[in-house]
Amino acid sequence: MSLASLDLEAAEKELREAAGVEFPKVESLRQRLRPLQVTQLGYRQCLAVAPVATDGGENRLSFDPLNVEIIRIVDSEGREHFQKFIPLGTDPKHFQELFDRIPLLKNFTTRIGVAYRDLSYFLPGNKRTVEEEDVKLGPSDEDLRKFVRAFRDIAEWAVLLDLAYSGRGIRMLVIRDGLLRSKSMSIKAMIEVAKTFERAYNENGAMVVGIAKRSKVLSYLSLALRGEENMRRAYPCFVEVPRPLEDECYNFASTWMQGQAFGRMHLAKLAEGDDTPIFPVDIPEWLLSRRKEVLEYLAETSKASFPTPGYPQPLVRAHENANLRGLEMSVLGDFLVRAVADQMADRESELVVRHVTLGRGLVLGGTRGNV
Repeated sequence: MSLASLDLEAAEKELREAAGVEFPKVESLRQRLRPLQVTQLGYRQCLAVAPVATDGGENRLSFDPLNVEIIRIVDSEGREHFQKFIPLGTDPKHFQELFDRIPLLKNFTTRIGVAYRDLSYFLPGNKRTVEEEDVKLGPSDEDLRKFVRAFRDIAEWAVLLDLAYSGRGIRMLVIRDGLLRSKSMSIKAMIEVAKTFERAYNENGAMVVGIAKRSKVLSYLSLALRGEENMRRAYPCFVEVPRPLEDECYNFASTWMQGQAFGRMHLAKLAEGDDTPIFPVDIPEWLLSRRKEVLEYLAETSKASFPTPGYPQPLVRAHENANLRGLEMSVLGDFLVRAVADQMADRESELVVRHVTLGRGLVLGGTRGNV
């Protein structure tokens, strides 16, 4: 349908009527937000560290029909904690083998006391997926990418927990890139993850928080927040999101509350300025008595952040450290081409190199524009 064929007058009338039906929802939310207490934040210093995994959509090598997913986890201090190149043609059983032989992953399952079979709803070999796999001829590329996404998320949780146990005697804030919830792991696993983070806090004093740039809750409440101007203040501040209000935002809220989330959600503005962005922040139940203190540590890391105002700088640095640049990806691409050529006869290998040199076949991920 083109704009010329659209009856704009009728469309505008119907949209006005539709908005009139929906608008009472906004008014209802404004009434419920009005009495919420907004608390001013100051700044406190502590060691803040954030690990980030490479972006799955950016960091991959594709030389059809060969596809390799890159998983790399680096923290804000530039320390690489994990790196793995996973071919999409791998046997799904390979994922379980990784948990058996990689110390980081083996320590993770040992610490939380959950076996691989009970760890995730998405990894191959899990109780839920094993029957589905048995009726297939074999996993598709999309199945394998689903496995890789779950594996990447779990590996990042493993690094977070490892950091929480590493800071004995140090006032440390471990920042998760995302909220303290995960659909990659089973309810049983997430309940045990929460308990293990609490043990790390009790034994070492390491605090953990999760912050996201966007969330269903923030999207749902943003229009009402703007109308009420709850957070439109010159100073950093926060407000706790009541559980019933959070429940409304998710059609799977009951699952979160059964154990796949262990944070209480807050909306926080972490830097000065009336229009500084607001971010959803999860704080664990066992840290609620110290939440103002914890959020002030987070605010300290965010007051001079760039390019997103009010976003924790350790996460910005971790993203920069984890994601591979154009030059790095080009080198890795050369390694892949060389590996393919080495599998072929001399004459055929020359054709492969020529094929790539002419700009066909190899697709590189990596941060765009950074060569």
